[in-house]
Amino acid sequence: GQGFILLDDVACVGTELSLLDCPHSNWGQHDCSHAEDVGIRCSSEINTVMDGIPVRLVDGESTKEGRVEVFLNGQWGSICDDGWTDQDAAVVCRQLGFSGTAKARAMAYFGEGHGPIHLDNLECSGTEHTLGQCVKPDTGIHSCWHSEDAGVIC
Repeated sequence: GQGFILLDDVACVGTELSLLDCPHSNWGQHDCSHAEDVGIRCSSEINTVMDGIPVRLVDGESTKEGRVEVFLNGQWGSICDDGWTDQDAAVVCRQLGFSGTAKARAMAYFGEGHGPIHLDNLECSGTEHTLGQCVKPDTGIHSCWHSEDAGVIC
């Protein structure tokens, strides 16, 4: 690139909605050159997107429980509880940094979500580190209503 270098030491975790939500040095403060400029390549291949799928828990009484929502195609959406097990819940909890037992909750236990239902019929063994590593059918294809939103208690 050419011109000013505006950001350095950017440290995103992947759940941010904007690059500016990530921790970073002050605007214009850097110790690098244009030889260190970064770029990205976006892919429409679902496996690329799914491996780093952002996950959050919503409407629980603490940060360790709630309706499971994933960020796909630019928006947060829920997961259908068809086939939702404690093994699936364990992966969500692990991805969020929690350890110990995990309990799956079905039938919109934490209330009904809004927006899309992104995933259905996930098949996690319980040993995966992220939901993106679980076997899953195509995203956006489901036979659910929000009354079937999946939840977890970590």
